[in-house]
Amino acid sequence: MNKNEFWELIQSSFQEGEWETDKQMEILIDKLSNYSEEEIFKFQYIYDVYSNESYKSKLWAAAYVMNGGCSDDCFDYFRGWLISRGEEAYLNALKDPDSIIELDIAPDCDYFENEQMLYVPGLAFNKSFGTDDIDLYYTKLDQNKLDPSETFQIVDTIVFGEDIDVDWDEDDEKNLKSLVPKLYDKYW
Repeated sequence: MNKNEFWELIQSSFQEGEWETDKQMEILIDKLSNYSEEEIFKFQYIYDVYSNESYKSKLWAAAYVMNGGCSDDCFDYFRGWLISRGEEAYLNALKDPDSIIELDIAPDCDYFENEQMLYVPGLAFNKSFGTDDIDLYYTKLDQNKLDPSETFQIVDTIVFGEDIDVDWDEDDEKNLKSLVPKLYDKYW
């Protein structure tokens, strides 16, 4: 498993799921469960790198606007949602979170979170190896870390917008609008 295979699995499950999050997650779990133990663990670590790298304040502002507020947990689930939309959407959002407006989002969608994305590898592992022992997954996961060069190859492809770590105040609507004007106009 490498970053290209990771994104191919995300993209194919997204398309096959016909842009329905729950359906996409079922497909992704099924696909990933056909991989080896080591590859499932790599999927987890690759996801973790992308999730950690997207912990940026301006992206949090976008999540706050889109969801009408956004706690720490909500931001984790928002980043899961963003990653589940695919590599292009993810990378564009880190350059400019307002680019999320360009995604093909159903008009009646008002929920921009995907908590299940955080659990896909563990569920795929359980399905593949016929166990419900999540402790077994995490014990084995700790024994299969990514090589630092693999992490570098992932991080090296991410280009951040200059102001991606800008400070903002949830009570300052003018500031929020200045950060993500298109999203603000549509969702706030």
